[in-house]
This record gives sequence, structure tokens and C-alpha cells, in this order.
Amino acid sequence: MLSILKQNPNKKIGVIFTEPSIFKSHDLMSEEDISIEHLENGSLTCSCSEDAIVRALHFMHQCQPEMVFIEVAGLSDPIHIKHILEQERTTPNSTLLTEHYEMQGIICLVDADNFMEQIQDVEMIRLQLCHCNLAVINKADLVSPELLTAIKAQIHRINPDCDISSCSYGGFSLELLENDLLSHSTDEGEQDLPAELRPDSIVLNCIHRLPREKVIAFIKQFVPETYRIKGFCLFEDGWNQVDVVGSRISFSRCMPHSSSRLIFISKIGHALSEPIRQSWNELLDLPMQLHD
Repeated sequence: MLSILKQNPNKKIGVIFTEPSIFKSHDLMSEEDISIEHLENGSLTCSCSEDAIVRALHFMHQCQPEMVFIEVAGLSDPIHIKHILEQERTTPNSTLLTEHYEMQGIICLVDADNFMEQIQDVEMIRLQLCHCNLAVINKADLVSPELLTAIKAQIHRINPDCDISSCSYGGFSLELLENDLLSHSTDEGEQDLPAELRPDSIVLNCIHRLPREKVIAFIKQFVPETYRIKGFCLFEDGWNQVDVVGSRISFSRCMPHSSSRLIFISKIGHALSEPIRQSWNELLDLPMQLHD
């Protein structure tokens, strides 16, 4: 989203996050035309509840944006958002959507560097592609032309009708949205996964300043058992966003938060909770809260 905002400085774009925001806003703090507002605890909750989405859209309308992106959690199914908006459209006495918003489609951002491995292991990724109208292959510069062609073929096997584009750093052109994306049928017969097949998220919170090297050593222990690790930490040099995909761990400056938070998207369910607790106590030995 940061790339899209920076590439379109003359457009008024709204962004709604449906999970605790780890948006890389450090680079935006000096931008006079970009403002960041938090609703309640800074998120709409990962369940994408109907009331939260509708309230966020009401709030966003006050800012008079030209377009609004609703960004769901990386391993959530965006079809829930579409159903919420369709239900709101048919609710008696509701004029929010009919007068102010028109849905243009569901966009799925594909990680080119990890897609071929993840599509074998993560059923939710296949479901996201089934429901999308546009698949944007990100990090295309990191893979060979042959692999990029194979990724496009795999996407079309899952969803023959969706548009496909590729980019780097998430900066796809908004001109893609001028196409009639909703004219492409999607497989909405594919319902959400049963609870036992959904990736489990385990959340660690700590209010203390953390040593970076020990956090890196701690995170590395759980790369094999997780699809992704993300969050934000207060290190000796300030607040940093943490993003782990595969074996790649990256850090970038971010806005302050009330506490450090790491979210583990587990391959082995809640069985990962106790090893996380034990490793944290051995390596960092600081008070923390673990929610699973």
C-alpha cells in the first residue's frame, strides 16, 4: 500500500486495515497530505466483523476519498468483506454503499518468491485466488522469467477468469482498476475453510525494550513451523516493523505502539505456543503475554 500511495500523490486514497496495523508509516510521518487515524485499538479485528467494516467506511467517507482499499490479513479470505458489503447494500434504510461506494473487485497480492512452495501447503492461498478478480504478482524482480510464467499458469489453473499483473514492491498501476474486474466470474461456491484447516495465529505482546539480536535468534527458531511471522518491536534504536517470509527476516522503521507484538501464523496450530513460551524465557527472560 505504501508504494501505491507514493506513486499516486495526487489521488486521495483511503486504506482500511482489518488487522492490527503494522503499516510502514515512518516514511509517511512527514507527508502533509497523508493522515493516519486509529479506530478503537487500531484494528477492525481479524474477524472482519460487519459492524467494524461499516463503521470504518462511515468514518472514511468523512475524508472524501476518491477510492478506498480494504486490506485483510495475509491469510484471511477477502470474500467475507464482499459479503458484508453486499449485505449492507440490501439492508433497509442503509444508503452508505448505494450513494457513496461501488465495489470494483477483490485483489490478491501474490508473493512470487514463495508462491510455488506456499500453494502446496496453505489451502487459504488457493481459496483467496478462487475468489479474486485480479491477481497481482509482487516481487516479480526476484524470480526468473520462467518461474514467473509458471506462477501465472498456476494462478490460471486455480482461477481461469481473473486478470493477472506483476510488479515489484507492491506498486501496481491503478489503471488496472479501470477494467471491469467484476465482469470476470469467481468461484464463490468455494466456501471458507473449516476451522481445523485455517492457519492458527499466536500473538506475543511485551511492553519492554528488546535486544534486536536476541529477537532475531528467537524468531529464527520458529521459521520452519510458521507460514509467516510479522509484527513490531521496540528495540534499542526505536520502533521497527518485523516481517518474516520463508527464511528472510526484514526490519523497517515504524510508528510507536503501546507494546511490542509478534504474530506467528503457525503450521502446527496451537502446539507452537509452549515452544514459543519456553524459547522466549530462555533467550529474553522478559515478562510477556501470549494469546492463542
